[in-house]
Amino acid sequence: KFTVCVATLLSAFSASAFVPAGRPFGRSGTTSLDMSAALIVQNKGGGHGELGYQLAKNLMNNEKITSITILQDDACNDAKEPFKSYEADLPDVNVIKAPVGEGLSAEQLKTYLGDATFDYVWDNASKNAEGSGKAVLECSKEWGVKLHVYVSSAGMYTPAADGPFPMPESTPIK
Repeated sequence: KFTVCVATLLSAFSASAFVPAGRPFGRSGTTSLDMSAALIVQNKGGGHGELGYQLAKNLMNNEKITSITILQDDACNDAKEPFKSYEADLPDVNVIKAPVGEGLSAEQLKTYLGDATFDYVWDNASKNAEGSGKAVLECSKEWGVKLHVYVSSAGMYTPAADGPFPMPESTPIK
C-alpha cells in the first residue's frame, strides 16, 4: 500500500527533472551548483509517517539526489516505527526535529533548517495552506523549488454536503 503511494509520489516527475540537461550529477564529484537537495516535511506519525520514511528510503537510492532532510514534527514518538528505524535505515538523511504545527512561520522554518535550500519539497505534514503549510510554500518559493508536492489524505473521505470543514478524521471513508 505504501510502496504504491511512494511510487506515485516519485513518478510525479521524470528523472530528468532532477538536473538540467548537460549538467553532471551524482553523489560523487558534485559541486554545490550540481546538488539536488530534497526536503520532506513530516508530521508526527500514522500513515504520513510511514509514507515520508519510505519516500526518504527511495530517494536515498536516487543518485541525482545529493542530500535529503526530514523536518520531523517533534511530537513524534521515537520509540515507535518508523521513527525508531531512522538512524539504522536512513543513515545519510539529516533529520531535524521541530514543532511542525500549524503555528510555524516561514522565518521559524528557515531557522530550523539553517542556511539550507532545497530543490524538491514534499510537504507531508500540513493540513492546508495556512500556518506551517503557508510557511513551507513561502520557503519553497524563496528557494526556487523545482517541485513542491503536497500530500494529503483528504481524498479518502466522503464528506457530507453540509459536513464540517475541515473534515475531522471521524468522517466516513470511501
